[in-house]
Amino acid sequence: MRKPKLLDLFCGAGGCAVGYAQAGFEVVGVDSAPQPHYPYRFIQADALAFPLDGFDVIHASPPCQHYTAMLNHGLSDKRRHPDLVQATRKRLQALGRPYIIENVAGSPVLKSIMLCGAMFGLRVYRHRWFESNILLFQPEHVRHVARIAHAGNVPTPEQFYCPVGHMGDKDGAQRAMGIDWMHTQSEIANAIPKAYTTYIGAQLMDALLAEGRQAV
Repeated sequence: MRKPKLLDLFCGAGGCAVGYAQAGFEVVGVDSAPQPHYPYRFIQADALAFPLDGFDVIHASPPCQHYTAMLNHGLSDKRRHPDLVQATRKRLQALGRPYIIENVAGSPVLKSIMLCGAMFGLRVYRHRWFESNILLFQPEHVRHVARIAHAGNVPTPEQFYCPVGHMGDKDGAQRAMGIDWMHTQSEIANAIPKAYTTYIGAQLMDALLAEGRQAV
């Protein structure tokens, strides 16, 4: 029995990819920018134009900067950052295969479930929303007890990491997110914990099995 193939659009350095691979998928990443540390097959291309044939599942993480709290509070010009969620959705819905769209709170994703690092015992909160055309289940959202260190600061032992922008402790931020293959602060700041897509990937596998799409 072959592994189902998952296309990882807007893949970055592979925060989503490793989780899906751990769930049993063969992963191919696509991004318009070079990704020298992507851990699987990578193709540099326009994610909105890349052919979707031959894949069982499509995951897409359109750039989130247009929707972030910092931009929404007027600290930068949103027009400098692309708004691609709705164009991505239109393309994936027309395909008729299982898809996931991931993005931040404030983005126009159709919010199927929200995942938080505390759900997986991680030392980050890093809320992310996931839209899908399959039914997804969300773990219990545990109460936030630890405070988050200010961006750029090294957390105290009682605090959680805030892995955005400049990090006072890059290696610690990687460990907090369960990432050990990325090299730069930018890669980490734009990634999500692999635990999120390991969790979602298991549900995708169940959905494919129910549809009989895992057989060769």
